[in-house]
Amino acid sequence: MKQAYGLTRHARERSTGRAIPPMIAEMIIDFGQACDAGDGARKYMLTKDSMRELRRVGGREIVKALDPYRSRNAYVVAEGGRIVTVAFASRSLFK
Repeated sequence: MKQAYGLTRHARERSTGRAIPPMIAEMIIDFGQACDAGDGARKYMLTKDSMRELRRVGGREIVKALDPYRSRNAYVVAEGGRIVTVAFASRSLFK
């Protein structure tokens, strides 16, 4: 089993304020598509392809639980095994 990601204080505050639970953030990292966020950090977001992979691995119920986050473009910024922040983008980071 994978080790849980640590959250910075900023990430804990944003997670609570934006209603993106840490477990959901970790799933976005584990299954989402990544891109460079600068300063060695990576930005992760669920895409149609990643949701397809998640369905193959975890089943329909997991996909149903995560779909509201995908449809609102939830993303996670992580660096060095720690989640730096979580947020919703106005549009997808990927085409």
